[in-house]
Amino acid sequence: MPWLQLETTLGLQDPGQFEEALEALGAVAVWLRDAGDEPLLEPAPGETPLWSNTLVAALFPADTDQETLSTQLAGLLADSALSFSRVEDRNWHAEWQAGLQPARYGNRLWVVPAGCDAPADSAVVHFAPGMAFGTGEHPTTRMCLEWLDGQALEGTRVLDYGCGSGLLAIAALQLGAAGACATDIDPQALDATRDNAINNACLDRLEVLYPEEIKVAEQYDVLAANILSGTLIRLGPVICELLQPGARLALSGVLADQASQVCAAWSGWADLRVSTRIDDWVLLTGLKHGS
Repeated sequence: MPWLQLETTLGLQDPGQFEEALEALGAVAVWLRDAGDEPLLEPAPGETPLWSNTLVAALFPADTDQETLSTQLAGLLADSALSFSRVEDRNWHAEWQAGLQPARYGNRLWVVPAGCDAPADSAVVHFAPGMAFGTGEHPTTRMCLEWLDGQALEGTRVLDYGCGSGLLAIAALQLGAAGACATDIDPQALDATRDNAINNACLDRLEVLYPEEIKVAEQYDVLAANILSGTLIRLGPVICELLQPGARLALSGVLADQASQVCAAWSGWADLRVSTRIDDWVLLTGLKHGS
């Protein structure tokens, strides 16, 4: 059967109330996407992560009246207009899964969707496709994964600060790290990280904690942090306190024109430099002082 699809953009408006209204009006599915090319990275504590421009799409039964929807939703929209289209029914999830392919990062590391064969003699992160688990496609994640692939991680303990769904921590373990800690302020992210670690048979080597639960005495050897530059600047002293002298650092989620600010903010604890750039995004790497 065909469906009526509604789309609109919300800018920085919180989509929660709009989603509720769509569901109350009979939407059978609602999903959010980035209307540009912006990663949804770890916010500061107490902040709600939002894209700069969120695209909302919803499916309604084909006989739903467009004018009624427009009237009911008008009060929730600022400047954006609604657009409607007719779409034929098909197996959306199967089509999306079919388009996913294994991806290599560096020389050894592969991120492999469920149902795909893993390359031999490689470090593999398996994932069940879903909204919460990044596949490394965005430049900020890709640069972190490639950096981890180039590190000698055997015997090290890795801290994934702002873990999302644990991709970087799990990748580090699959690359030979002895242990890792994945931390996030979002409980859903921590649940997803545990599930993904179970799927990759590495939960026994992974601690999944809120930031305040990490003990300073742990002292990690390697840091991978894919979080916003403002958060990196504010939390620099907190993060560095958790690292061994001489710890290797990789900071992502940083735009090229923000790199000097982050490097300056961290200069009291670490020497950082831009080591990789993809589009407008850079990866800052270096060592914690005191090696």
